[in-house]
Amino acid sequence: MKKNNILLVDDDPNIRETIAELLRYENYEVKVASNGQNALDLLEYWIPDLIICDIMMPVMDGHVFHKTISENQSLSPIPFIFLTAKKENNLMRKCLLEGVDDFLSKPFKIKELIKTIDVKIERFEKIKNANNNLYIGKKNHFAHEINTPLSGILGSIELLMDATENYKKNEIATFYDSIRVSGERLNRTMQNLILYQNLKNNTIEFDHQSKTEIATTFVNTTSKIFEIYDKKNNTINFKIDEATIKISQRHLKFILFELIDNALKFSKKDPTIIVSGQKYNEEYYELVIKDFGIGFSSAELNKIGAAQQFKREEREQQGLGMGLYLSKTIIKKINGVFSIVSKENEGTTIKIFLPLDSNC
Repeated sequence: MKKNNILLVDDDPNIRETIAELLRYENYEVKVASNGQNALDLLEYWIPDLIICDIMMPVMDGHVFHKTISENQSLSPIPFIFLTAKKENNLMRKCLLEGVDDFLSKPFKIKELIKTIDVKIERFEKIKNANNNLYIGKKNHFAHEINTPLSGILGSIELLMDATENYKKNEIATFYDSIRVSGERLNRTMQNLILYQNLKNNTIEFDHQSKTEIATTFVNTTSKIFEIYDKKNNTINFKIDEATIKISQRHLKFILFELIDNALKFSKKDPTIIVSGQKYNEEYYELVIKDFGIGFSSAELNKIGAAQQFKREEREQQGLGMGLYLSKTIIKKINGVFSIVSKENEGTTIKIFLPLDSNC
């Protein structure tokens, strides 16, 4: 059975050690602190399942300590029990409004303390499990997309620390490359999250007077994709007519990167994708990206959203699944058109229509 961790904060050493020993006897893991500041120092590297805290203490009293952790997103959910010399209604009401879970008046019986602890921890675990189930059911790849590249970076650094005698130069170069690729992936994840939030909050202004050459941007973007990711087995057959698009270079690069990378990612059977671009009429430029990969059902295509990943259980992907959604949103914002047609086990075709500069 898992031992629950308890942080006990009290300036009286006799009370502190007596309670700690009684709790350890009841099979709890206990760490102690003599005041709020010492407790905060502990919380920098250790997270308990419950906090028991005296109110009147030197350096930092219980009120200030509780207020400090309640303002910390990772610490605020932890159940918090105050130990007090007497129960004052005004004090209790104030603290309960601030999020304190319970009070125990000194002196108290150990059975009363154990019962209170068990009830609070059980409730905390239920809330935590409910939140975790919601998170895992809908957004579990968020954590994956942060932890995976971060692990790649940290793991490579650890190996490099021992690399002087144990590894050859080409092996060391591989570690450096892993750090670079993992860093690029982590940066892409974070930038996509920021872009999503900005689009959601309408904090991005789209300059409809911006102009960007599409053929040059396409070549630079595909080169970047092959540089960052291992795409040596993939081929892009393309014919892109030059034209000036009414879009910022940053947003055009983003759209091209996401859509092309997505096509390469799902090219399971045939590693070749075909990209063509030409003027559709006087107002729009048509760009077509076609892959011959695993394809999607119409039901899956209807689910394109900010955190929707397709067929992750069949094919380990990298990315949050935001690429299509963000690209589609940006294209709509610049008065363009986005369409996607797909058939399972045959492939996917994406067509986008981007507004042309009237002077080109």
